[in-house]
Amino acid sequence: MTLALAVENDDLVVEVPEHPPARLPLVGRDRASTLLLFGYPGRGRTRYGLAVLDESGLVMMEAPGSRSRREVEEFARENGLGFELRRFATGEEARIALARRSPGWHVVTWGRPAAPLPRLRVPGVRSLRPPMGSPKIWWREQLLYALMWLVLAYGVAFATLVVLNMTHPGRDVTRGMSLLGVVALVLAVVTAVAALVVVGIGRRRRRTRDRATDGRVLRRHGAPRCRLVAVHGRLLLETERRTREIDVSGLLLYSAGPGVGGMIAGDGLFHLPGQWDPEEAERFAVRNGLDLRTRELSREEYLALTAQVRDAVP
Repeated sequence: MTLALAVENDDLVVEVPEHPPARLPLVGRDRASTLLLFGYPGRGRTRYGLAVLDESGLVMMEAPGSRSRREVEEFARENGLGFELRRFATGEEARIALARRSPGWHVVTWGRPAAPLPRLRVPGVRSLRPPMGSPKIWWREQLLYALMWLVLAYGVAFATLVVLNMTHPGRDVTRGMSLLGVVALVLAVVTAVAALVVVGIGRRRRRTRDRATDGRVLRRHGAPRCRLVAVHGRLLLETERRTREIDVSGLLLYSAGPGVGGMIAGDGLFHLPGQWDPEEAERFAVRNGLDLRTRELSREEYLALTAQVRDAVP
């Protein structure tokens, strides 16, 4: 991710292609104080990034990507800023630190290239576990998974018979081909019915995404994307990178002054900074049997609370 730093009129200007420049104050309260180069272990490789911290060590801006330590340190020294190099031991530790937002926090987003090929999602152990709530959609999904495996098995059998015909032309495999023809007709009918089922499930899920009024979806406003989704009696935490199931019994909506707010899911389980609508949160909590609390935090309480969580979504 290309990023340029400059100082203009007592402001630290951060420029990213296809993104409006972020201007962080260098004077006054909640001003930019330190440039932090960090790294943490990711999936198969180490992830790097640059963060701008205020005087309390809270994050004003964070941008992923590897950058020259010498250049960043030289820029900080020339403009009276502190410099820090930190290697987090785990991804959780990095997310906890980066989720502690400053009142002057700015988001930096960028377009990701599309995947070269669509990924085939194979059902795992969790997807095969019986649901706690209504099983209607779950059973439909399992039938679709079964159909997927039948189609794959049919393809393997068909390819095997074709290879036998090519390599052993004298062998009588026409009987097998006739059977595969019957199977193909059955699979065609089942696939047509399954397509209608998929369309129905997609429309239902799209209505769920588009409407938060039913209390099944709770979104964080603004970027980066984050939301809580209740499905079959389970609570899912969805981000731009992944979806995970969490086990919580309560939510804490907090405000720590102008521009600083967020939510704690569970008893210090997840810190989800950002703007959450109180009415939507109350509707979501009532609909899913969760305990919802609201608190006004001082700066000291905010620093202490956000340092004790076990994970976070910056």
